[in-house]
Amino acid sequence: MSGRYSYDSLHLLAKMPTPVVLLRRQLVLSVTKYTLLVLLLVNFRSLPLAWHIRLFLPVLRLSLQYYLLRLRIIFKPKKVKAKILNDWNEALCPIGASPFELVVVQHGWATLDDIDFNGHLSNSSYAKAQDGAGLNLILKAFPAFTRSGGLVAVGSTHFHFIQEIPFLARYEIRLSIRAWDHKWLFITARFVSFPKNRRGRMDRCTMSELGQHLGSSKTPTTSNNFSRMLRTPAEDLVTPPTLSDESEEDSNLRPGKAAEAIKDLAAAQSQTTKPDNAVLHCVAVSYVCFKHGRITVPPSVILACEGFSKPPSSASSALFSPTNPPTHWKKAQALRVAPSGSMPKFIEFLKGGWREVPEGERWWEDALDGPIEEQRTANLKVLDNIRKGMEEARSLR
Repeated sequence: MSGRYSYDSLHLLAKMPTPVVLLRRQLVLSVTKYTLLVLLLVNFRSLPLAWHIRLFLPVLRLSLQYYLLRLRIIFKPKKVKAKILNDWNEALCPIGASPFELVVVQHGWATLDDIDFNGHLSNSSYAKAQDGAGLNLILKAFPAFTRSGGLVAVGSTHFHFIQEIPFLARYEIRLSIRAWDHKWLFITARFVSFPKNRRGRMDRCTMSELGQHLGSSKTPTTSNNFSRMLRTPAEDLVTPPTLSDESEEDSNLRPGKAAEAIKDLAAAQSQTTKPDNAVLHCVAVSYVCFKHGRITVPPSVILACEGFSKPPSSASSALFSPTNPPTHWKKAQALRVAPSGSMPKFIEFLKGGWREVPEGERWWEDALDGPIEEQRTANLKVLDNIRKGMEEARSLR
């Protein structure tokens, strides 16, 4: 028996791995572990829920500010508390701003999980990045509408790629309102980057605030270039030359006008000289509509209710601002602010109450007429061609 046990022991001992084998296994495990860790770190922006966190971060930040305010006023009387909260909510509105001058900027970074096999930001990553920027625009441009429970629905987005964004490059997405009709509101997004050490640092601002940040110049050339940096003038947004010899009705029936409109729009903007040395990589055009349940709310009603306005009629008058609001702002406030208004009353107005206002008393139309209406009409000639062209593409076989 002892011989048998000795034989089994020697047999087991022979099967035991040598130190070299153990070291090799440990090395393989270590390499595997650290490789997985590195892959996890470089792809952390694409982990489960990472996109949702980035998307809703502005909402979380705004909610945190609101609840901190409620915490600070917890011991105040009920009426005082309600007024403070209401004033805080109303101050979020872009009171007195022109719809065309509002610029919302979101920063991006071409990380490993966002690039394609050519080492450039992939086509799908442009759309993914724009989702977060679009929500940021909605929160800053339409706070009262979103607070009422309204939904901004995207009808379509069209991208025109001009120049690639390389791996690890930082870029900005600049979103602006460009036009609207009875249903759709058109938003343009420009993906820009900067030469080394010349990154732009801008958040939501008006064109005048951008001028103070970037530094204004008294020379006509620089002034003109500045006005074209983030806003395409009406002369650049006219019907493309290839359509000028045709009637408007005929041009709307031409196949391929959507591609031509996007190309001409991007070409005009890519040739724009930008004083902050921004390089244009992509132009995206989106059209959205405003929904309350199944009811569509006209964009002009929403814009006026948020405080957007034409400039003062007199050149000597002070510019509109929260401290010097436009005349229609009192009517918008009367819909949702006590004692005359409330949020249910505001919702009822959005859901169709605006239709009951007589034609001559529709204050939201007066708030956006004059130069605002002129620019809206000029921009719509180009941007609506994109929508119509893509709708016609459905019938192609």
